[in-house]
Amino acid sequence: MDPFGYQDALREECPIAYSPVYEGFWVLTRYQDHREVLQQPESFSSRIVGVPGAKWYAGNELLPLTLDPPQHTKYRALINPAFSPRRITALEKTVREQSVRLIEEIRSAGTGSTEFMADFAEPLPSLVFTEMLGLPSSEYRQFVFWVDTMLHTPPTEQGVRVRQQAGEQINDYLTDLIAERRAYPRDDMVSDLIDSEVDGQRLSGSEVRRVCFLLFSAGLETVTTALGWGFRYLAEHPQVRRRLVDAPELAEPAVEEILRLHSFVNHARTVTRDLDFHGVHMREGDRVLLLSGAAGRDPRQFPDPTTFDFDRKPNRHIAFSLGPHRCAGSHLARLELRVALEEWHARIPEYAIPEGAEVPVHAGGVAGVEKLALAF
Repeated sequence: MDPFGYQDALREECPIAYSPVYEGFWVLTRYQDHREVLQQPESFSSRIVGVPGAKWYAGNELLPLTLDPPQHTKYRALINPAFSPRRITALEKTVREQSVRLIEEIRSAGTGSTEFMADFAEPLPSLVFTEMLGLPSSEYRQFVFWVDTMLHTPPTEQGVRVRQQAGEQINDYLTDLIAERRAYPRDDMVSDLIDSEVDGQRLSGSEVRRVCFLLFSAGLETVTTALGWGFRYLAEHPQVRRRLVDAPELAEPAVEEILRLHSFVNHARTVTRDLDFHGVHMREGDRVLLLSGAAGRDPRQFPDPTTFDFDRKPNRHIAFSLGPHRCAGSHLARLELRVALEEWHARIPEYAIPEGAEVPVHAGGVAGVEKLALAF
């Protein structure tokens, strides 16, 4: 399945579409339309997330994801310092050490092959982020399983129950963790949040948990997904990969092209009032799904959009969103992706997907690669 090719076709044939499934929602595919929606929270609210609707979030909305300005700004300020460029730059040594260790484990196995997602794409960002959040790194596979189950189980009647159970398990884990940090504070993000205030009031236990839930979910999903799409592309396009091997300094622009070509987080918004949007009448309460992959390959913004261009300038992709909800972890994601490209290609420059191997992927709110077999 190629979700991005499908999105390209939809963008050119019907840039603003309507789907009647999941109680109905609008689908936007053009770059400029995305910018307008993301920068107008007064008309397109974040207060309800998800298509299909994540009804089980009711009363447990994630902070600050499901808030609009000005409340969003107050809660966003609590997590910004942990992801500042200065703090993230200080993590490069840790990210590089973890990358090298994982790559050397793959090489030393002596098989000449790897299941990339399980052996590298999942553990690298998970080990880095669990340390930041103050979680035991030894349990990261359980954390990844919960998040994967919650986000990617098909939304059938049974699937919704499975998603809900995974969310409850995460909530229970975080509730116990927060109680432990209240009793025994540490130098980690959970302890910092417990001591935080909004409008002069300490965060409640529920508020701390809801911020942690968002960080937990995003931190264990997004970089893994970007690595999966990026290395799949490089395995299938050896001419691009070899240029990166010959010129390691191209890792930084390579990250931007990977993110543009495979923008995988599809944001959802709720219309706050009846309005006309580029000739389409939307009603208050309508939901809008933004297909980020289509926007990142829109030829109206990006010349020759399906070409991997190391020299693309400017490269104003919106893989990290924009406006008030621009991804707080973008600096960390860019660091992890750049270091991964540098260290992997210094040690394993030649690799390919074995003939006949399937590469299963999933679409939805976050479109990702599930398994990626590589031979080297």
